[in-house]
Amino acid sequence: MSLLKPDSDEKSRRDMKQISLFAAIPGLLLAGPLIGYVIGWWLDGKFGTQPYLAALGVFMGIAASGLEIVQVIRKASSAESDGDNEKKSEP
Repeated sequence: MSLLKPDSDEKSRRDMKQISLFAAIPGLLLAGPLIGYVIGWWLDGKFGTQPYLAALGVFMGIAASGLEIVQVIRKASSAESDGDNEKKSEP
């Protein structure tokens, strides 16, 4: 098939890269707050500050996940624009 459409392999690679980047988002949404909660829960046990550090850990996990999701989206959009730029530069 690459003989008929040489750009299709590059496009499919770019599409798979974007799909894999976007597939990471649910894991990030789950992992950040969960890790923050576990660390906060452990610190609450050490310092006797029940539920405050666990709640702070969840909020920090949400913020960290949000920042990471923004980076994933930027990476995916740059991969898309790189592919568009390659198409425009070819004669």
